[in-house]
Amino acid sequence: MEWKIDPAHSSVDFSVRYLVSTIHGRFTGLRGPVQLSDVADGETPELVSFDAVFDVTSFQTGVPVRDHHIKGEEFLDADAHPEARVRLVSLAKDVPSKYLMTVELTLHGITRSVELVADTAGPLTDAFGVLRVGATATGRLKRSDFGVSTFQGFISDDVEFTVNVQAVSASVPDDQLPPAN
Repeated sequence: MEWKIDPAHSSVDFSVRYLVSTIHGRFTGLRGPVQLSDVADGETPELVSFDAVFDVTSFQTGVPVRDHHIKGEEFLDADAHPEARVRLVSLAKDVPSKYLMTVELTLHGITRSVELVADTAGPLTDAFGVLRVGATATGRLKRSDFGVSTFQGFISDDVEFTVNVQAVSASVPDDQLPPAN
């Protein structure tokens, strides 16, 4: 069955060590197609494929000055690389509802393979009668692998990240979904 990511309920979250504490941030507006296996009502469909994009300019940590700096040339260079992509390459079902997956992440104009562990949920019908499925995938990457090595020693090279996805049937009109910020 063809599904699409609901941008208002999906994000890419991260945390990175900065000096003596951890900074958390988020990219919003994740969007794109998702394909799930066809199953009988009440059964959990299996992930077949996804190809999602998000705007680098959506980056936020809650501190506007820091957000502006990180979107600038020293870090993400959002003007030169305004869009990032997460695309499924392979997956293996580990235990029911859990997957080990490899994705291609394109960030800062560089594409690398990243390993994730994903947990799926649904399908469930929301309060407005829209059928939804979801997944949360977690992983770790090295920011230097994506050409972002500013302030090594002050900012960890290791970045923990989580991809949160809610998807709805591709037939649901976009105007029936809440707007993404």
